[in-house]
Amino acid sequence: MSGTVLFCTDTFWDEAGDRVVALDPTLEVVRLVGDEQVIASELERITAACFSSDVYPDRMRAFLGVCGRAPRLAWLHTSFAGTDHPVFDALRARGIRITNGVGVSAPSIAGTVMLYLLALSRNLPRWTREQDARRWEPRRFDDLAGMKLGIVGMGSIGGEVARLAAAFEMEVIGLRRRPRGDEPCPTWAADALPELLAWADVVVVTAPLTDATRGMFDADAFAAMRPGAWFVNVGRGEVVDEAALVDALARGHVGGAGLDVFATEPLPNDSPLWAMPNVIITPHSSGVTSRSYRRSIDLFVDNFGRHARGEPLRNVVEP
Repeated sequence: MSGTVLFCTDTFWDEAGDRVVALDPTLEVVRLVGDEQVIASELERITAACFSSDVYPDRMRAFLGVCGRAPRLAWLHTSFAGTDHPVFDALRARGIRITNGVGVSAPSIAGTVMLYLLALSRNLPRWTREQDARRWEPRRFDDLAGMKLGIVGMGSIGGEVARLAAAFEMEVIGLRRRPRGDEPCPTWAADALPELLAWADVVVVTAPLTDATRGMFDADAFAAMRPGAWFVNVGRGEVVDEAALVDALARGHVGGAGLDVFATEPLPNDSPLWAMPNVIITPHSSGVTSRSYRRSIDLFVDNFGRHARGEPLRNVVEP
């Protein structure tokens, strides 16, 4: 397929432009340079776009604004897994095909989940405070082996978390809307959430944001968890009622948390979560590694080759 005009960032083009042109020598490119405006005559030429991970967070608005104004855009590839933002709904409503990066960051995100669990098991925040104060206070801590881990959301990230947790000899049960039978651990249907919460020593949320998952972790859900259990969220911030989580943490009913995503990002300075000694906060960056970035580029290059040859694309996001 010739005549493709690709919109991408200058960073992405410097990294992968030669590989893309090798697949279609007729390709033309419109680049987002810094955060400069794209002129109207260039907007009208764009037929495909690569929303690469280097746009996050500073150039997201500029990049997606161009996509929204490009009248001939027919295909948008996003390096991110989530497409729940309203801008993607608006693009789909125009008939634009969207492909995503689901699975690209799963190994890296799962590694961050294990970081949270190891840090919580050893009370790493306390060790860090003691190091800052030059205090030598040896103490006993717990291993992950033998702990019960419940994973809410058994997509690519949940599967990677289950695989790593098994290596640490944790007992793992997953939860998904409709179990398929090929999951790497026993997996229950979504209506078994109360049973999973009552069973688990650790609850890890990797679920996407949908009408069914929005606000699913409310006061009742936290009350259903075992006293002292840990809570980890690398899915979407809106899945959690943050006020209810803060209350459960303050009372000690939830014993600790590792949080990468929040309802409002950046997390506001006045959020009580910042000051809680049993909470580990990362700035929505659990999957931001050199390896995941390379994997995201490889996925787009593969998909562009399919596009150029007129073959079916990978990771098409269904309406």
